[in-house]
Amino acid sequence: LSCIKAKMKMMLATLLVASAVMAAMAGPVQITYHWHLQQPIYWPAPIPSNNNTYQKAWQSIQLSQSQGGHPQNDLNGIFEVDDRIAIYQTRAADSINSIGGCPDAGAQVSYSGCLIENVNSIAGNLGGYNVDWNSTYAKFMQSEKTSGGYQKLDFVSFTYHHALGPLIDKEALAMEIAIHKEIYGPTWGNAAYSKGFFPAEMAFSERMIPALVEAGLEWVIVPNTHLSRACKNYTFSPAGDNNDPPNAADQINPEQDHWFSQSISRGCTPNNAVPFSFTPHKAKHTDPESGKEYTITVVPAAMAMSWDDGYACYDTTDIDNIAQYNNEDHPMLILLAHDGDNAFGGGYSYYMQCVPGLMSDASSKGYHPTTIQQYLSDYPVDDNDVVHVEDGAWVNADGDFGAPQFVNWDWPLLNETGSFDIENGWALKERNWAVITAAQNYVLQAEDAVGKARPSEVQEPSSDATEAEIAWHFFLPSLTSGYMYYGAVLDMPVKQTIACNTAIDHARKALTSAKNSDDKTPPSVWALQRLPWNPGAYGAGSLWKYQYTQMTEDFYVWTFIYDVSGIASVNFYYRIDDDGVNPLSDNANEVYETTFASGVSDWKELPMVYREMPKGNVYNQSSIDFFVLPDAIADEYYVHVEGLSNVLIDYYVEATDKAGNVKKTDIYHVMIE
Repeated sequence: LSCIKAKMKMMLATLLVASAVMAAMAGPVQITYHWHLQQPIYWPAPIPSNNNTYQKAWQSIQLSQSQGGHPQNDLNGIFEVDDRIAIYQTRAADSINSIGGCPDAGAQVSYSGCLIENVNSIAGNLGGYNVDWNSTYAKFMQSEKTSGGYQKLDFVSFTYHHALGPLIDKEALAMEIAIHKEIYGPTWGNAAYSKGFFPAEMAFSERMIPALVEAGLEWVIVPNTHLSRACKNYTFSPAGDNNDPPNAADQINPEQDHWFSQSISRGCTPNNAVPFSFTPHKAKHTDPESGKEYTITVVPAAMAMSWDDGYACYDTTDIDNIAQYNNEDHPMLILLAHDGDNAFGGGYSYYMQCVPGLMSDASSKGYHPTTIQQYLSDYPVDDNDVVHVEDGAWVNADGDFGAPQFVNWDWPLLNETGSFDIENGWALKERNWAVITAAQNYVLQAEDAVGKARPSEVQEPSSDATEAEIAWHFFLPSLTSGYMYYGAVLDMPVKQTIACNTAIDHARKALTSAKNSDDKTPPSVWALQRLPWNPGAYGAGSLWKYQYTQMTEDFYVWTFIYDVSGIASVNFYYRIDDDGVNPLSDNANEVYETTFASGVSDWKELPMVYREMPKGNVYNQSSIDFFVLPDAIADEYYVHVEGLSNVLIDYYVEATDKAGNVKKTDIYHVMIE
């Protein structure tokens, strides 16, 4: 009702005021939601009755006793929560329906492919899950539209297995999206696939953009903190950010005049530029080989506001405080994005009382409830409005708080006393990334040997599936970010190995049967890591025991590399920028070929040091039970960069296998102060 009243006020104003005022009213602050839903494949081992597919929730519940109590997660307790039963089937639609008189009010939902599989398996088997569990959402998506004809519930694109996009291969990211498309249509009444993408953990890097664009996606949700931290005049706070300061190489967005700082119960104080970090923009990635630009619209989620909205009924107080800075030609979009099946933000009170309450409050004050797709139709982003988004996830992960290195999913190598040791250290999460990297190469080798994998056969292998497609099917659950997030809890440390060993077994069968066994697949190289993040400047947050700490100018870059044929050489290349700035207006720092890159030096080469990565529990940690060891593991390659000061450098790694295939990584940047 309040939405109707607000609209009547605007209509009356249109009749009474001058045209300039009417134009201004066309762009009030906009507001929308994103609710994230996920349950992983808890035990990615084959089903005894069908060795070509992994276990979904119901199979794991039935098989747990016969397979040594695995998975150790309490699946009945997880899926039988009343609020999860509701949100997985109907409640998001009920919530939007409870918002009266707002023609554009809606929400975005990320519903992972593995959650769909799990619910399909328990429907009709666990209490509360109907055989036609998806029918309410499917009908709602078809019938309930905004004024522009867009879905009021936009079930957006997502990585099928909740994979952390910035830390996986581009090929894996592309396949995760492709198989999500396969399950999307049959589940949601053949609804058209969304144009938007939600990254797992809201973890984003511009390196993901080519895969997103090639998948036909037009916009991606990102944390607004990583737009703000990339501004030239961002004010860093060790206790507020609770992670490393942004590296100066990333601080290339324009200076901003207005800032909004907000402490949250997670234990950090996001500081964001207003209206800059509350407004959609474009971001780009340049192919370093061809120089081709890929651009996508980035839609910032309000980090502090989102956290608060997920833990209590939210009101417009914070929005009121920043509304004065709204640009009516390109208005702010307050996107409240958080888990939709956990904590307060997954409950009845949230969906059925808080959501309609906030929408009523917002609309009565002249704010406009909407959806992202409707907003982008009403206020298209200028192609020239290109910004930089610093790497990082949402602030929600304790100990990470949006760190640009994704430390909650990727803690650096340590010695036995817990100090960083890149040359000789070990860490559970890094070890498991090495396991994943080796399996990835096996899968790619298998696909190259027997022919391109069909996403439909990867998503759910039939009797016609190739061994390479089955290898992909088992490999992809290993990318589940939750396995890394929880670390040495229950049987989390071996879930990646369970998936990867099965994938490698099928990949080897494909390679054995291939008519042409010539190796045409380059090495697999994991995302490059760096320590310290800010050479010559300062570190902070959990990596440095929450102390603001001076860093050395020297730094390490390392990665894990694997090739089925073996590695012949690995080299690190770097070059120095002439003026210490990597502007958004040109791509000189983004391409390999220095002939076309003015303002940078020639590349300098350093050999990377090889180190065999141990498979086992090196420090005999009692919380880790590796009762299964990986069939393959990638080895570490590192370089210690010394002797540079007060320079911006570009760098990448090149790996060559024994068959002569070459893999170059993307180009990275670091300011050494």
